[in-house]
Amino acid sequence: MHIGLIGGIGPAATDFYYRGLIERHAASGIALELTIAHADVREMSRNLTNRDPGRQAEIFARLVDRMKAAGAAAAAVTSMGGHFCVKELAAISPLPILNAIPEVAAAITRSKRQKVGIIGTRTVMESGLYGGISSAEVIAPEEPGRPCQSSSARSAPGDAG
Repeated sequence: MHIGLIGGIGPAATDFYYRGLIERHAASGIALELTIAHADVREMSRNLTNRDPGRQAEIFARLVDRMKAAGAAAAAVTSMGGHFCVKELAAISPLPILNAIPEVAAAITRSKRQKVGIIGTRTVMESGLYGGISSAEVIAPEEPGRPCQSSSARSAPGDAG
């Protein structure tokens, strides 16, 4: 399957996913077909800070359209922060969007841990992005000016905002 990645918004994450895809495809003997479209991290950060997922979803959808034209059959956002608009993107995307949030929730469920610590940028942590994790209490680290946050919300995986 030809995969499309929205990169640039987390270069280290893009590299992590890219290397993982290379390894998994090589191990399975399947040729990797991949297109990476570059998104502007500064623009995404502004939209995240402004809590404007619709605007960011439109930007990502244009990139996904380019990946579709290149032959991609599905696309993924390579930054957890970029997932703040994943619901809006999935609704307008010309390709299926691979959403990492339910996968994070499933991995935590499989681990059978009762508490997990998850870190991210201040804006991502304040966005409630990880609110869809229901099998464990999610604890965010303390930051100056923000007390340690604990979330034991019991919403369904993928309901994070």
